[in-house]
Amino acid sequence: MKNICAVILAAGEGTRMKSGLSKVLHRISGKPMISYVLDALRQAGIRRILIVAGSNHRELRALHGHEAEIIFQKKRLGTGHAVLTCGPRLERFKGSALVLTGDAPLLTAGTIRSFLKQYGSERPSAAILTARFENPYGYGRILRDASGDVTGIREELEANEEERAIQEVNSGIYLFETSGLFRALREIKPSPNKKEYYLTDAVEIMVRAGAKVRGYLLAGGREIMGINTRKDLAEAAKLIWERNLDFYMERGVTVMSPDNTYIEAGVKIGPDTVIFPFTYIEGDVSIGRNCKIGPFCKIRAGSKIADDAEIGSFVEINRSSIGKKTLVKHLAYLGDACVGSAVNVGAGTITANFDGKNKNKTRIGDRAFLGCDTVLIAPVSVGAGAKTGAGSVVLRGRNVLPGTTVAGIPAKKIKTGKRK
Repeated sequence: MKNICAVILAAGEGTRMKSGLSKVLHRISGKPMISYVLDALRQAGIRRILIVAGSNHRELRALHGHEAEIIFQKKRLGTGHAVLTCGPRLERFKGSALVLTGDAPLLTAGTIRSFLKQYGSERPSAAILTARFENPYGYGRILRDASGDVTGIREELEANEEERAIQEVNSGIYLFETSGLFRALREIKPSPNKKEYYLTDAVEIMVRAGAKVRGYLLAGGREIMGINTRKDLAEAAKLIWERNLDFYMERGVTVMSPDNTYIEAGVKIGPDTVIFPFTYIEGDVSIGRNCKIGPFCKIRAGSKIADDAEIGSFVEINRSSIGKKTLVKHLAYLGDACVGSAVNVGAGTITANFDGKNKNKTRIGDRAFLGCDTVLIAPVSVGAGAKTGAGSVVLRGRNVLPGTTVAGIPAKKIKTGKRK
């Protein structure tokens, strides 16, 4: 959308999180919460994104500098001041600005698209995305006139009894015609208590000037939830976890016990795969069709499981690829391994991938058979159709040739068969 840009307010420290980490960088289901906001914006079709950063500007630049413009707010003087810092980039922008916060990871692309559609059909000077709560305590109330136009936003502490009864609340997500926004921002006065400049004051300035401000009741209550405390973080994590599981189940994946399964955002899983209880799958993992995963297993980032493979109880896969129809059924660790097709990995097998300085690769060919308690000290390879006896220790660089059987500590060749 060429005539819409987004401004994400992300300079807050999040003091109530009681953390040395910037609030928007706290991770939910494997990703910083601000990344969910950017994902929703991109999925809604918005390409130009500005992020207003504070002391976290270096981290945000490293994380999202390739896809967003990072604006440094040297002094944190409120939401109005944060948007005003974008003036040099946006004052000549002939379009509208979607302003939202970086601590709202539950906002969906569908809601953003609906908001843009409503705004585009009426083209008011400003619009507010609103939600309705039975108990709106703590939220700013939306004030409307008889025609339905917004006349103001009343914060909880300033509201009278009648205003507190209003259930429609401000989400903190706005659309502004850009030139009118910056005119209003320059008129904002600092608040008496905190001496900060609030974006909500810009809305009221626009109303007093005769501008048309609309409120669109589109958001579900959960979507506008901001993360301010560790408790909020845990609640959002639970909701995103549920969304993730629903996503996979709707696409043909069987999750045997959703309450006891953890799958991070970004995982790819093919249809007819079964995920058994107490399975933990990190982001950036790809799992093929018709696999069996778990129970009690962990698949870490950077791993790829091909079709018809089985990863069983108390198995950990880390930065490894597992070929088609390969079985890793019990008590194994495969790290930095490239495992071929139709391989049998015996119980207790380990790739010793770390030598104290470097992570090293293990390569296992198609149809290899690894006996129970095999230890492969990387870098090392096991050829196609090769076998290791139970308890074998294959030393670093002592590659097992295709079709060969080895056993012992250290492992030595005991038999050479025909390579199949």
